[in-house]
Amino acid sequence: MRHRAEEIRAGLEAEWPGWQVWIVWRAVGGPLWCARRWDETGPVITADSAVELADLIGEAEGKHDD
Repeated sequence: MRHRAEEIRAGLEAEWPGWQVWIVWRAVGGPLWCARRWDETGPVITADSAVELADLIGEAEGKHDD
């Protein structure tokens, strides 16, 4: 799982080049997906899945899939 998660993490950074993405491997509750802008403006965003994190980054960037 970690290898695949790393591929997904790298894909998110490629899709959102202004963002640093990392994963916190929790003992309980599964991975926590995290992101922040490389320029360190704004808060750290956390999510329970890569899909949720991508949605939250899109919202922070003002892009919506409505």
